Amino acid sequence: MINEKIFLKKPIKFKDICQIYPPTVNDMLDDDFSFCHTLLIMTQEELEDAYINENVPQIPTPFQYLLMNYHQDKEAQNKILYGLEKIIGEPITIVPELEVIIIGKSEDELDPNIDLENPRVIDKNNFFDFQNMIRISLGGSVIEKPVEDEDPRIKRYKAKIRASERMLAKKKQKNGANLGTLLAAICCMGIGLTPLNIGEISYACVPWIIGMSQQKEEYEIDIRALLAGADKKKVKPKYWIKDLNEEI
Repeated sequence: MINEKIFLKKPIKFKDICQIYPPTVNDMLDDDFSFCHTLLIMTQEELEDAYINENVPQIPTPFQYLLMNYHQDKEAQNKILYGLEKIIGEPITIVPELEVIIIGKSEDELDPNIDLENPRVIDKNNFFDFQNMIRISLGGSVIEKPVEDEDPRIKRYKAKIRASERMLAKKKQKNGANLGTLLAAICCMGIGLTPLNIGEISYACVPWIIGMSQQKEEYEIDIRALLAGADKKKVKPKYWIKDLNEEI
């Protein structure tokens, strides 16, 4: 289903803490923004898969992993601050010692004696929900929280399934169209999008526009087939203005 706010690049509200602005195509092609965005949607399962062959006492949570990268060096700090402020549309301050992201004040403006009394913060308690809102801003679906204290044998089994799924996804990606091809296709649709402005649409729009165009094309092909004498029992046009992948 297409979210109208994300389609139009309107911010979506995250509780009473902040707004989340859907990234544009240009945003997702920006290396600095993409670095931060990848960290923000990292899942616990992805971290478990990444650390599977490393002898670590405890695998970090996605929020801990974000803070670890923030600690890495000044360049990583700048990228994370840049990406977060672009997504939220407000200045932020990351306080690693307290493990919080404070919304609404830059580090230069922050007064610890005042701003920490009733702060708007992202922390370990709401970071998972924050991640899901970012996934929604990309046109994706929310995910379920991982099971705590799960049996190690079940975890290993799930890890093997994910490894197989990644291999299948890579094969499909080789056979499918890449982002550049999809953008070029949209520019050929005659709907006012060109290489000069297509970078400003929301990133989530790309598959939605392509999907709606495909539905319209399938409908028109079926109509032409019927007009040419095709069997009405075999060719049954489905009107194209419907939710993507919706069966009528």
